[in-house]
Amino acid sequence: MTHIFSRRAILQSAGASGVAAAIGLSGTPRHAFAQADARPWAILTDTQARWLAAACDVFIPEDDYPSASQAGVVDFIDLQMATDYGQGAGLYLQGPFPAGTPEQGWQLDMTPAELLLGGIDAHIAEGPALFDLEETGRADAIRALSERTQPIGGGTPATDFFTLLHSLTNEGYFADPIHLGNYEYAGWRMVGFPGAHAYYTERVDDASISTPPPPMGIAHQPNGRSTPPRPIPQGGRADG
Repeated sequence: MTHIFSRRAILQSAGASGVAAAIGLSGTPRHAFAQADARPWAILTDTQARWLAAACDVFIPEDDYPSASQAGVVDFIDLQMATDYGQGAGLYLQGPFPAGTPEQGWQLDMTPAELLLGGIDAHIAEGPALFDLEETGRADAIRALSERTQPIGGGTPATDFFTLLHSLTNEGYFADPIHLGNYEYAGWRMVGFPGAHAYYTERVDDASISTPPPPMGIAHQPNGRSTPPRPIPQGGRADG
């Protein structure tokens, strides 16, 4: 089975230059799904990206709408982990680290990127790799992960890892496409959300219009679409 997700995440809209600089890119910012970038990911390896595609598609499988990986969720996660949020900007990461409550926010001694990427690597090492399983096996593995209390690989807290993975999947599918997921407004079309229309001057005097306008993001391009994500086959390992 071929899952679709794109090459290296690069913003095209306002603020993109700063993001590109933060993750070590140069030149004119381009769209997240540009095909010509020779470096596929900002922080992920190909194996980690394949694991994420398999995991995220358990949460949001393909039906009448694209799956999570087809909608660019892997790109969204890649960018989030490579920039301030994933790198722990604004988090207090010095000890001591007593047990906290969910209401107290981040209570770990690692950044979100360290938690996510370390958890993926540890889960793959335990085997079998999620992307090597059939659909039912993947669902069973994710269900077991959601119920797991023992650390993954002895060091990654399973509950925190699963919570972050699930949250990032939802965020990537439903966030504005400026953040690299929600390709062609897949998430917004699913729930009927119109997006970031600034005004409705063409409709204000026409009371007969009852159909909501199509989705529009912050960096919407009315005269063209983004290049589609590239296909990457599931199965096997190819670090890069």
